[in-house]
Amino acid sequence: MEQLFSGFATADADAWKARIVKDLKGITFEQLSVTDRNGITVHPFYTLEDEPEPAAALFGKPEWEICAAIEVGDCKAANQLALKELQGGASGLFFTVNDPVDFDLLLQDIEIRYIYTHFSLSGNEQDFVTAFLQYLEAQQIDPAQLNCSIAFDPVTPYLQIGEWIEDDPRAAFLAFTETAKDFTAVCVDASAFQNAGANSTLELACALAQLNEYLHWMDEAGRTAGIRKIHLTLATGTGFFEEIAKLRALQQLLPLLLQPYNCNPALHLHIETSGTYRSRFDAYSNLLRDTIAGMAGVIGGCNSLLIRAFDENVKETNGFSSRMSRNQQLVFRDESYLDKVADVAAGSYYLESLTSQIAAQAWQQFQAIEQEGGLIASFASGTLRQQIETQAAAWIQEYKEGKRILIGVNKYPNATDMPVPETRQETAGPGIRYVKLTEHLV
Repeated sequence: MEQLFSGFATADADAWKARIVKDLKGITFEQLSVTDRNGITVHPFYTLEDEPEPAAALFGKPEWEICAAIEVGDCKAANQLALKELQGGASGLFFTVNDPVDFDLLLQDIEIRYIYTHFSLSGNEQDFVTAFLQYLEAQQIDPAQLNCSIAFDPVTPYLQIGEWIEDDPRAAFLAFTETAKDFTAVCVDASAFQNAGANSTLELACALAQLNEYLHWMDEAGRTAGIRKIHLTLATGTGFFEEIAKLRALQQLLPLLLQPYNCNPALHLHIETSGTYRSRFDAYSNLLRDTIAGMAGVIGGCNSLLIRAFDENVKETNGFSSRMSRNQQLVFRDESYLDKVADVAAGSYYLESLTSQIAAQAWQQFQAIEQEGGLIASFASGTLRQQIETQAAAWIQEYKEGKRILIGVNKYPNATDMPVPETRQETAGPGIRYVKLTEHLV
């Protein structure tokens, strides 16, 4: 083997750059480089010189949970849907709870000991936890043995509507985490930032700042030592490599954030596919976009993944679209073997470089938010919303000018499902506005 390599001259980055100029008749390496939404320059190739430190895997094999979304209204109907999803290959249930729950009905024939369950609450959090603990006791289930999280995240609705649902959100959060201490202590849904059009570095900065608000509350109460797990939700879009690097950057930054709090909880990273690009027109193209976004979540190291129904903007989700959402992940696992390799992106010069740059910029922006008083103060002052809306407007303009493509909408429209003007849904009040590209492009 050594004799084989000795027959080839060593080529460094400068040699490759010279070759580009020669083969492309004067076009340089710099001319082929582009700047992304984060202000990061992406080069046409990367070498060991770009990331000289040996790369280590950031996480083990991505044995993620294949999630199904269950809206809990009628508990019996939700139970039947949950059982159908589990029988179809789901390994996790993501319940959204708005009303009081009859757990005997909701969880009938569901062996929650062996699956991942998540409950997202919008109120009555104390009553919910009390009733759930009573159900577990009756079923002789040890809550500490469950892979279960119960999310009470008062900051997220505050960002969405611009006002607090609770009179004293800090007190309500601390009371809830004490009652629900057998489950995930801190749950943060930071998907709103990506869905509102923020770039990756600002999205990560905001996610860290939102988590830091809760850590600060618990630190003031002397409770950080009791945080066993953090459940963090992010959204992924179709920028495949950027999304992978974003999730890897988060896992690099989290220990840095936790260091002052003297705790080392496990991270459960939950990923949902973005709603920004989901189109009402030529909706089957959403299947392809969701595949890219979902695969980025898996390669980026998620612990659970929810691929939203490709036609959720067109009609009420049906059995076919739910099956496709599950099957996309089953193909990732059972046909593409994405669960067999630990941090498959580790060692890629490009992805390692991009991860490092996203992490560095996100941390700087996080520090800027903290200098303003934290996420809540930044939002209350209007600075955060203005920053996100400025980024979103520039991003939308690139689609309008054709610099970015949304298949079936601003290029290659489907003759049998042509885009037609939509009524833009403006968010009332000072909350963060979600972006749906099709509302701006037709």
